[in-house]
Amino acid sequence: TVGAEPQPEGTKAEPDEKSRSLETLRELLAKDAASVADLELALGAAKEAGASDDDLKEAQSRVDVLKALEVVSLAVKDENEEALRAAITAAEAVGAPPEKLQDAKAALEKLEAKRKEVEAKRAEEAAKKAEEKRLKREAEACKEEARKALGKAVESRDIDALRKAVAEGEKLELLAEELEQAKKAVEEEERKQGARKFLAALAKEGCSDLTKLKAALASAEAAGLAESEPEMKEIRVRLEAAEKRDAAEVALQAAIEKLDLEALKSCIEQAKLSGVDEEKIGKAQQVLEEELPKVKAREQLAAACEVCTKDALKQAIEAAQEAKLEGAEYGKAVELLKKEEEKERLLAAVVKSVEDSKAIDMTDIDVVRATKDALGDAIKTATAAGVSEVCLTDAELRRKKLHNTVEDLKGSIRVFCRIRPLSSKEKDQGDAACTRQADPMTLVVKPAEGEDQIFQFDAVFTPGTQDEIFEDCKDLVQSAVDGYNVTLFAYGQTGAGKTFTMAGVPGMLGVSPRTVNELFRVIEEGKKRCDYEVFGSMLELYQQNFVDLLAKGDESKIKKKALNVRQEKSGAVSIENLIEDQCHNAEDLSTLMGRGNEQRTTASTAMNSESSRSHLVLIVRIKSTNRETKELLKGKILIVDLAGSERLKKSQTTLEMQKESIEINKSLTALGDVIEALTKNQKQIPYRNHKLTQLMQDSLGGSAKTLMFVNCSPANSNCDETIMSLKYAARAKKITNTIAKQPGAAGSPPAVAAASASAAPAAAAT
Repeated sequence: TVGAEPQPEGTKAEPDEKSRSLETLRELLAKDAASVADLELALGAAKEAGASDDDLKEAQSRVDVLKALEVVSLAVKDENEEALRAAITAAEAVGAPPEKLQDAKAALEKLEAKRKEVEAKRAEEAAKKAEEKRLKREAEACKEEARKALGKAVESRDIDALRKAVAEGEKLELLAEELEQAKKAVEEEERKQGARKFLAALAKEGCSDLTKLKAALASAEAAGLAESEPEMKEIRVRLEAAEKRDAAEVALQAAIEKLDLEALKSCIEQAKLSGVDEEKIGKAQQVLEEELPKVKAREQLAAACEVCTKDALKQAIEAAQEAKLEGAEYGKAVELLKKEEEKERLLAAVVKSVEDSKAIDMTDIDVVRATKDALGDAIKTATAAGVSEVCLTDAELRRKKLHNTVEDLKGSIRVFCRIRPLSSKEKDQGDAACTRQADPMTLVVKPAEGEDQIFQFDAVFTPGTQDEIFEDCKDLVQSAVDGYNVTLFAYGQTGAGKTFTMAGVPGMLGVSPRTVNELFRVIEEGKKRCDYEVFGSMLELYQQNFVDLLAKGDESKIKKKALNVRQEKSGAVSIENLIEDQCHNAEDLSTLMGRGNEQRTTASTAMNSESSRSHLVLIVRIKSTNRETKELLKGKILIVDLAGSERLKKSQTTLEMQKESIEINKSLTALGDVIEALTKNQKQIPYRNHKLTQLMQDSLGGSAKTLMFVNCSPANSNCDETIMSLKYAARAKKITNTIAKQPGAAGSPPAVAAASASAAPAAAAT
């Protein structure tokens, strides 16, 4: 029963207590007004009394319905449509009687009707506002279109479009300031339209009155017409034509009075184009026809005398005679024609001498010498007569070839002299040149005191190009490939250009790299007949010590054994313990040279910012084996860049560098002693006095065929050193070698008396 004491846990309620709780619950269910709280309390008591769920099912359902109805009641009170609808649905789900929900459903219908009424009003108001906005947008769009039309009309300046746009703008009640620019444009265009009509009328009537045309243009400009307007252009053209016509008449008359034929020709053409009176033009043409042939003849004479060719002079003289010029006017041309005919005759004699030289026996030294002298005399006579050097180029080359052939037959050393240009420093100091090239083989030196000194060599370059220098010595490469020894060396004062001649710079390669390229070019041509091997080595002679440049700076390659000069029985010179690399192509040999050049000892002196402090030597050995005969030939190319001779006082070097300079000068003195001994045919030649002369022993004397470059400065400040170098080279030029090639056994190379620069083939001891 309600309010009974709870039973202890684990005990069962007495049957009468359960019955009493269920009875109480039935009584509450029988009452329509029973509250949810009472029912829940009774349910709790029944459950505690041990009532089953089936006994309590009806009561629980009654509680659920009452709770759902309470929620419905609250939703009706709150007038919340969504909440009420949900509450009714929930009440129906728990089995609430329909009659209990009638009022709630009626309330829901009222809420729905009220909502729909509000939504309808809102929709109506929204539609009304949308319509108002639409109308406003359309009105604004019309105004915007009107504004755009105004803008386009103002931009186009079309009078009809402007008037139409203004009328439309006023109709749409545009602001006055929006219409102001267009109305102003209408006024301007009306003025322009009037001006156009006036100009068009003038053009139509063909007006050429300058005053009237100028006034019309001024009025049109004031009205604002642009120069690009067709009417303005038309009147402007008419005005300019009238002005040109008057100016052309004045110029034509002035040209007639001055007899300026070039101006007269131009003025006649201009007068025709400008519409000048035909009678005035005819008068001017008559003057031109009378004077023009004479002027042309004089011009032709002047041009012919300038170019000074036989055909041009002949034609000019004939034209002068036809134009009836005085003889004095073409007398100069007659004299020049005589000289040109003489030069033509002398040039023909030179050409014949060249052709005759090609048929002689090139092994007979007397015949070659006589032919060379005859060709030289022909060239000298032609040069004196004024024959162009260009025309004599081939003859000069042939004369050089004959000269070199004589020297080859004699076996003497060939000497090329090269004079560098004045340096910027020398020019800034006001230095002038003391040297002058008399001809391709003669150099004249003018010292500050005394008479001019003349030196003759196999070739003189002042300074010549790197191409020209190598062109005269590249044939020696073929000799080396053919099994001969070739030596090229450069001598001269420091800063005279020896290293530039021998090594060159990027873009202007010197003798050494060009020799490398030429060597492998020749080898490539001979690969069909022979197999070739090329070996390269590079060393410097620094203060009486040989330094292997391929080992310098690389501890792994430095040899303990000293580099010693050794002379074989054949006379060939070699260097013991020197590193030698095989080179398969020009790139390999060029790379070897680059490695060596990087290690060369240089220093800055007053004479040269990068003075070579050692003698640089590149040795290239070539082996060739004939595939058919198995003949083995060995050739050698020795390229020597001697350190520069210098005076200690002028070089201004440090104490250590002074020692270097002393050693350099000692070595060059020793070389000079050898040259002097050779020129005097002394029995004892002091080769052993210095390592340099030991190294070059097979390059001077004996069977050596050597090419020496003497490099000199042209500056007055170096004149003494230049003369010393030239005398040194002149002594070397007097050395006479013995060219004797001894036949070897079949399949073996020929023996050589002394292997050197380019003499007989080296002994082929393999």
